[in-house]
Amino acid sequence: MKATAVFPLLFAAVVSMLFPGFAFSQQEKGDVIVYSGYFSRQGNNGKMAEISGNSHYVKFYPNNRIIRLFIPYPYSKQVTPEVIKKVFNVVNRETTGSAYIRDTFGLLEKPVVAHLDVIRRVDGQVMFDCGDSTPCTIEFPNDSMQVVKRGVVKDHVIKYEHIKD
Repeated sequence: MKATAVFPLLFAAVVSMLFPGFAFSQQEKGDVIVYSGYFSRQGNNGKMAEISGNSHYVKFYPNNRIIRLFIPYPYSKQVTPEVIKKVFNVVNRETTGSAYIRDTFGLLEKPVVAHLDVIRRVDGQVMFDCGDSTPCTIEFPNDSMQVVKRGVVKDHVIKYEHIKD
């Protein structure tokens, strides 16, 4: 193989390692996921929240923006859906980039964590960086959502209910 043929491959490999999101930046135009309401993890006010220490909510915004909100349990049982919607909108105005923000956002009694990021469409699948070695896949079956985290033996599926406006 000639050196001129190797350079583009080497360049692509280096760029992908230094900027992992760059390889997935080709998004379909007009890609609308679900912008109305938000999603609440099943078991948010039960055993799942008790074990993890947080209730977990997800909202999508235009331009493939995703916000994940982690409200400490059992405090999350006191927070109403109306307040959660307002918190999402305040968080969305905080920054245009990816970020982790811990704050009360002027609406809550206790600080919560908001993770702002983007989703990407890769080979027809919706994905986001969930902190694992491989991205998580998002699926939308029957007016709900599920996040699939790839596992060695079995995939881990986290189910969410759609909370409508």
